[in-house]
Amino acid sequence: MTESAQKKEREFAVYSYTARGRELAAQIEALLRAEGYLCIQAEVKEAFARCEALVFVGASGISVRKIAPFVKDKFQDPAVLCLDEYGRFVIPLLSGHVGGANELARLIGRQLGAAVAISTATDLNGRFAVDVFAKKNGLIIKSRENAKRISAALLRGETVAFESNYPLREEETLPSGLYAGKAEAGKLGICVSAAGEIPPNACLQLIPKIYALGVGCRRNTPVEVLREAALRFLKEQNVSKDALFVLASIDLKRDEPAVSALASYLELPTRFFTAEELAAVPGEFETSEFVRKTTGVGAVAARAAARCAPIQITGKTVVDGATFALYRKEFTPTFRTERPFVLIAGARYQGKLRFAERLCREGHIAGFRAVPETVLKTLTEILLREDRTAFEAELSSSVHLLAEEARNRGEALLLSSVGGGLVPIERRDRALRDAVGRLQCALAAEADEVYLLELGLARALKKFGESV
Repeated sequence: MTESAQKKEREFAVYSYTARGRELAAQIEALLRAEGYLCIQAEVKEAFARCEALVFVGASGISVRKIAPFVKDKFQDPAVLCLDEYGRFVIPLLSGHVGGANELARLIGRQLGAAVAISTATDLNGRFAVDVFAKKNGLIIKSRENAKRISAALLRGETVAFESNYPLREEETLPSGLYAGKAEAGKLGICVSAAGEIPPNACLQLIPKIYALGVGCRRNTPVEVLREAALRFLKEQNVSKDALFVLASIDLKRDEPAVSALASYLELPTRFFTAEELAAVPGEFETSEFVRKTTGVGAVAARAAARCAPIQITGKTVVDGATFALYRKEFTPTFRTERPFVLIAGARYQGKLRFAERLCREGHIAGFRAVPETVLKTLTEILLREDRTAFEAELSSSVHLLAEEARNRGEALLLSSVGGGLVPIERRDRALRDAVGRLQCALAAEADEVYLLELGLARALKKFGESV
């Protein structure tokens, strides 16, 4: 059994209690629909059990009282968010990581220009969150207790071993707090693995759902016989049943009781293919004349699994009279997450550096740097030539590169205003002032968050992520 209840993906419900709240709720519904979500009309009890997310517009106390009878734990609960009726603040109330409330809150905050109040400890302290990593990579968390222990250890500043049976990309680096290798006996560790063997007590197994199980059997095979044969097959391959994402076979088996019962037991969706569809699968497969005469195609289990995933783990395997095959998808775990592009602007000596240092301490950004002087110099020289076409092209290219680098590095960009409202006497100084002003506007349009520093105080002009 997996450790998280299956909600209907991309379904949400929104609730409001005042005229102004209903206007904002309609706006939220429209923006989430544009992102591919489906809004349903349902009472809170039904929506809590069914939906991926619930959004309340109104007092947080109302939201808490509405959901209180149905709350279980963060591995099962849907994302629950609350907004004030003016849309100034978005608060993830429940299931910030596994349920995706933090991520959804950031999306809504970015669209509405609202401040997002993130309170999860790993986010606030800039620590690796194993539940976020699992969610983004589609991994099953095998032990809730070990997941909590690992998060607590990382928050204490301890290190945790990390190993994966699926190689990382060359450019991947382990987040702070993790080190590559097997955990020592009794020490905490994380292992990305589909193995059916139980890992050591202190090791958290994260299971990728990437394996397709192909099945073939004689008509009226007893339910218990096929189930036991399938479990024996998976044990021999050392693959956890939690790693399966589909059960596949020929369409003649669509109504076979043993196949239906097996899919139900494994909690898997089924895919059935016609003989023509299976015959069209490229590759070499072990065939049987008896199967060909019976079904119209010489191999069922292997071809059906190959239709669902490209990498063969094992071809046709006979166990207690039934045939099985195992294929898997391509899979490369990644630590990379979407980071906001932050721009910090303002005149000189207004506190940009100190504010950027604060964002670093809070873990909101990984670092910061000033916009390179070479960029300003190039734009200034083009303005001096009065070549507007060339300036627009250079400005667009510079903004794209600066934004891409900032997002990849998790850095904020600092850019000082020039002129302070006064027109410089020298022509070159005027060109520099104009170049900086236009660059600020272009970067602000591209940025996810923009802060203006005046008198040492930060004013958010554009808000995405944690509030200032």
